[in-house]
Amino acid sequence: MIVLIFTSLLVFMIIFILLITIFILQGRTSPSKDKFSPFECGFSQLGSGRLPFSTRYFLLTVVFLVFDVELVLLFPLINLLTKKELSTLLMTCSIFVILLSGVLYEWKEGSFQWMK
Repeated sequence: MIVLIFTSLLVFMIIFILLITIFILQGRTSPSKDKFSPFECGFSQLGSGRLPFSTRYFLLTVVFLVFDVELVLLFPLINLLTKKELSTLLMTCSIFVILLSGVLYEWKEGSFQWMK
């Protein structure tokens, strides 16, 4: 048993030393300008990669993600509604009222009208 452990350790060390040696002998190449340029599906870059975008659009996507995640978290409540208890019904309705009030607030604020 001990011979097997030492043999496997020896094989591991030989492979490790071999890989390190190959890495060192491989050498480094200096990166060229083409290596650091962005790749645009085989075409040369036409303009700047830093184009401005609407912050209202960004806020709309954040609002969408927040409400989307909250709705996904409500899926387990479907199993609770089969029990037909008053407490689960009130809990579910209160969560939906909170979500609806958030949507109405964002609508009133104008977050959903990002194209002006």
